[in-house]
Amino acid sequence: MRMKKLLILASIALMAIACNKTYQVVPDGADATPIGFSTWAEQLTKARVQGSSTFAAGDDFAVYGYKETTSPAAKVTVFDGVTVSTTDGTSWDYENHRFWDTNYDAYTFFAVSPAASAGTVDAQTGEITSAATTFAGNDNDILVADKKTVLKTATPEPFGDGTVKFGVVPLVFNHVASLVDFKVKKAPTLGDATVSVSAFELVNIENAGVLTVSDAYTDTHPVVSWSSTGTGSYLPANGVEAVTLPVEVVEDTAFNPASPATPAASAFLVNNLVVKPQTFGATGQTASQQLTITYSITDAGGSVVEHTSTLYLADFDTVDNDVQTDGKVASWDPGKHYTFYITLDANVIMFSASITDWTDVSGYHYLIN
Repeated sequence: MRMKKLLILASIALMAIACNKTYQVVPDGADATPIGFSTWAEQLTKARVQGSSTFAAGDDFAVYGYKETTSPAAKVTVFDGVTVSTTDGTSWDYENHRFWDTNYDAYTFFAVSPAASAGTVDAQTGEITSAATTFAGNDNDILVADKKTVLKTATPEPFGDGTVKFGVVPLVFNHVASLVDFKVKKAPTLGDATVSVSAFELVNIENAGVLTVSDAYTDTHPVVSWSSTGTGSYLPANGVEAVTLPVEVVEDTAFNPASPATPAASAFLVNNLVVKPQTFGATGQTASQQLTITYSITDAGGSVVEHTSTLYLADFDTVDNDVQTDGKVASWDPGKHYTFYITLDANVIMFSASITDWTDVSGYHYLIN
């Protein structure tokens, strides 16, 4: 029995759309336009589900930020955990509007979505420490925005970053969890057999931890790390799109162990599992991240054979062939979408028969007188 595991890594897209707001009440000494926010999203045609990159009605984020002068150097906190929400997925609003102060040279903003996941945030550095978070698999899709600085200009011209003076603040959010799929397929050698997966489980998975964002913000991008506070297991039903077992395995007609190709047909075992980023333990260690799969092979004559295999996640590599020596997966990283392929392959045990012919030996003699 040979089993091939292939990892495909893809980046999660960021989010994108803008909205504008107009307000009537203007405090004395403030610019006529209040500080408003917009977000970036991929599209506006579907409701946001966990793991997706599209905001929907009911979404919110907590915003933090300050205004500052350069001479003399001074910072004043303006937002400290204010909840900004949307009723349609496109336009955003908050209570007690703040207005741009033209006596300051710049504003800097930070944000976390959903607002309830923010934990402790320093409004003047963007440092974040979340509360302990447990990942159920189909929730806890946490987003952290890029650091956004808006500069004041002498004339009402667009800022150098493309935003309009005293317009809405476009926040670009990033997934800081990981998204994982597991798929299964069968090799052409099993093309005439019915293969079905009856059980599948991920075990020793870090499923709880604390999110930390440092004040570094590399090129405005948040620098994210996670601690681990617990481990657990996941089943096919735990994904955002629950999978019900048994799953009949489809054939990957392009699979050739001697000539790797991009995986073709496959069936989901786990569909969109939102997980805590983590580093994989070494193969052979009982506490390392593993999966267990139980499947049956039914041949054309109705004979059924069942197999159970345990695989270490650290053994998955990047080439779909019959060896595991290519680039290995080492971790689930923040903002990344991973797809793991399991290829089931088997060769029927067949027999042939022949008879060894008699072996001639020299004649033996006896003379009787």
